[in-house]
Amino acid sequence: MKNNEREIKLLEEIVAHIESVPYSPPQCAKYIYAKHLDECVYEFEDERLNEIFDVLGGMSAGEEFFYSKEEVLTMLNDHLDTLNVNACK
Repeated sequence: MKNNEREIKLLEEIVAHIESVPYSPPQCAKYIYAKHLDECVYEFEDERLNEIFDVLGGMSAGEEFFYSKEEVLTMLNDHLDTLNVNACK
């Protein structure tokens, strides 16, 4: 599986998870961090994806770093849209 396909699958899984559970920024950050490690996201050459994971994983640092559920889903879905467009090229 190409990295682009792996990235799309990963983002789809994360979006589905966030949409299906009660939203808690610290829990979301832990989930994102665990996915980051499990999927070796740091090996992807996608700088934007790494940035998103860093920002969302950083929500565990405190309330001043929290994002709303809508903001998190917007970040993830916007990047997912970009990846899908690029995959069609």
